[in-house]
Amino acid sequence: MIPATQLSQLPQDVQKLVRTVYTNRSVADFEKLCNRLPDCSASELCILQPVLYMYLDPDRIPAKSTPAAATDIELVYRSLLVIVATLGYIDGSGIGSAGSEKQYLISAWNRVSPWLIFFHDQFIMCRANYRPVDKMAAIRIVASLLLHVVIVSGKRGGTTLLTTPALYRPIAELWLLALKTKDKDIVCLSLSPGPAHITSFRVCGSFLVSSCIQDESFVTILLEVSGGIDAVTSAALKYLKRLRSMAKDPDIASKAFKLELLALVFSHCVGIITTTSTFDAAIREAYVLRQSVKEIFGALRVLQSLPLGKESMAQALASSFTYLDFLLRDADDPASALHQALCARAFETMVHISPSGPLEVPQLVETDPRRINEAFFRILFKFSLDDKILSYVCKHVDAWSNNLGPVVRQEKYLLDIWSSVEHTLRVYGTLRFKAETIWWPSPSKKGRVLQCRCDGTAEDIRFRQCAGCQVVRYCSKRCQRDSWHSHHRLSCNFLKAAVGSSTPQRMKRSLRLLAGLEVGHIQRKWDNILRLFAAARCEYPKDRERLVLELGLNKNDESVRPLRDYIFLFNGLSENEVVDRISSSWPDSRGQLHGLFLCSVITIHDRYWSQQILFSPRIALDMEIVPQTFSRNSQDV
Repeated sequence: MIPATQLSQLPQDVQKLVRTVYTNRSVADFEKLCNRLPDCSASELCILQPVLYMYLDPDRIPAKSTPAAATDIELVYRSLLVIVATLGYIDGSGIGSAGSEKQYLISAWNRVSPWLIFFHDQFIMCRANYRPVDKMAAIRIVASLLLHVVIVSGKRGGTTLLTTPALYRPIAELWLLALKTKDKDIVCLSLSPGPAHITSFRVCGSFLVSSCIQDESFVTILLEVSGGIDAVTSAALKYLKRLRSMAKDPDIASKAFKLELLALVFSHCVGIITTTSTFDAAIREAYVLRQSVKEIFGALRVLQSLPLGKESMAQALASSFTYLDFLLRDADDPASALHQALCARAFETMVHISPSGPLEVPQLVETDPRRINEAFFRILFKFSLDDKILSYVCKHVDAWSNNLGPVVRQEKYLLDIWSSVEHTLRVYGTLRFKAETIWWPSPSKKGRVLQCRCDGTAEDIRFRQCAGCQVVRYCSKRCQRDSWHSHHRLSCNFLKAAVGSSTPQRMKRSLRLLAGLEVGHIQRKWDNILRLFAAARCEYPKDRERLVLELGLNKNDESVRPLRDYIFLFNGLSENEVVDRISSSWPDSRGQLHGLFLCSVITIHDRYWSQQILFSPRIALDMEIVPQTFSRNSQDV
């Protein structure tokens, strides 16, 4: 009820209409009052707020939409229409503080939300035979009110009112429905100060879901409503794909407000993918297989071409990089995720996004493109030992260096980091080329593959992989048997030790690169290695013939220790067996160790960024390839 003192401040005709509405539950009388509202001032609308909510009684919600409940439904429908129309119209000059109509919506939310659920269930999802309210009209009302509530409650600094479990299913269904809805602009979104704007249903859907996605129960309902992981993945990626067509829409491209909303949709959809990925490993891997990273950075590149504000682009970049960084830490195949990002031109996009403010501002640190570029350069260095990543980088490093954005060129520390990374990548590429074509050539068109050297060249050959080392491939059982008796029985354990147990399986494709790095390390640090050798002979007098050179490829250092400290690498072989096999199958044909050491080992970082010790890839390749080469040359002679 409106207090008498406030009611007296209204025009006489409005007072009469209010009294009539209070005494009669009539749709016609309430419609007359609604038609009079556009002529009311902001202060008068503030006074009339209680009247707008008087028919929103949860106790009068019918179990189903029927003609008997037509009056109640019509009154509630007109009430919600007026509430949506007045939101954002009042400028704060009336009774109470600014935005009092929004505060009234918040305070009366327990009366509004049950009716929104009813409208959604009966009219939007069409679960009622009797539907006096049109589907699109119901979408406008429900989506607009939900969006206003999440914005208002967010500004108040509290928990959004959408985290009510009863609203989770409608929000999830609205998010999926938005992809099928042809109407672009159906939701009234008002931003104070300024006039009301009409925004897209898809923008609203992604905004609502991002407000609830942190709750595991909402994720459960979302998966149930959508039909599983694949459906959620498809919906999130479809939103990102639609951004490309939406960005080309002249109506959107000509309005700064709608362009900024595109950036919001992007950030929210990426947030949905990121959050659901943290709940379940299966969801995460499904996203990787669906090449979500490629879609995300492809959409980010489209946003970069639009005249968006620096803050919006920085936020979009931050959400993309957060997801990529998460996959690189937790995905089963992080190299594939990084390769997707690179193929979507993530590097070119990142280095051309400008910061939105000085780095000293605390709230900008996590979203600052300078920090993200620095982290991305270090990621490239970390994954440079991966064959797939290095192959892509070697093809594009020249273009990258010639087209660095102003963000990198204006920051000396960023330019220094990139110069160091670029030098490392070029060195790795040169060493890999020499290893694959000169030092350890392969009959395979893909030089990284270890393959038998028989004369079988048929395209339909299905190569079989050795079950022991899981590195060498053979064209037939006979070829594998002959190889085993000739040399592979001696080299198998050492190839397996060179690949390692906790390093990714992709490392077997990088054996030649690691061997090339090992050769380069020995040549570069030979003087220091000689000093370490002399000290080790004094420290381990009983192991002078069994000294092992450890090369830290990850730390660029070296050390010398006895073989017994590394015996765990050789899959149950005793120390004497290791010595015998190395002595009989590896005569140091290239003379790298000059007879000073029994063998060498290397250390690299595994997928969890912890140190992993591997047997020398150089020696393992020599054991496997050199005997085959000698045998083949003898047959040719």
